[in-house]
Amino acid sequence: MSEYQNHIRQALEGQCEDPSEDLGMDAMRWTPAPVSDDVTDEEISTAAEAAHTLLHRAADAYLSLLDSVLGDGTHHMVASASTPDGTLIEGQQLTLVGDAVVINQAEALRLCTVLAAGMVGSATGGLVVRTFAPDGSESVRGWMVRNFWLRPLTANDVRQAYSVDPTTGAPLTPEPGVDYRQAERVPRPQTEAQPGSGSTSSTAPRDNRPPNRRN
Repeated sequence: MSEYQNHIRQALEGQCEDPSEDLGMDAMRWTPAPVSDDVTDEEISTAAEAAHTLLHRAADAYLSLLDSVLGDGTHHMVASASTPDGTLIEGQQLTLVGDAVVINQAEALRLCTVLAAGMVGSATGGLVVRTFAPDGSESVRGWMVRNFWLRPLTANDVRQAYSVDPTTGAPLTPEPGVDYRQAERVPRPQTEAQPGSGSTSSTAPRDNRPPNRRN
């Protein structure tokens, strides 16, 4: 899927050959508006650079899911982020068969934007994937956004999330024939710096937390 990965990267950088193509480009433009006249251009530029870094990290996680985790089948993906400014939710459907992928790229870019929003320090986020496999089985997996990456949820975590109405809190009847699965670990890019290597990745956001709060 290298061609698709390159297209995602070009979209993030605003380098698509056809600028009229509907790839959700506006959704990827995180240029924070100044909250007051006292905010300097340098501060705005720094904030925009940090946001763009998170978009790259979200794209890394998304592409890693496609390459190494999801497997063959049709996948319904829903990403959500709870931020101080409200809740963001984006969904997407894609189909994977071997090395081929059938996908709506505008939806993919919007979903990456929501994942990136969930990586901001004051936000929380997650991703749920419902898979319809070639053998007819149906399963649900989930990941939470933590430490700038997707962390797998257990089967029980996902089952509990689907057993309660999110609006009323009332219990829901379990869906028949649905397998709530332990989510897989999402591999990090090989180019990312390893802990203790003394180097930093071009896609790794700076970690400003105290040493005892990391990992």
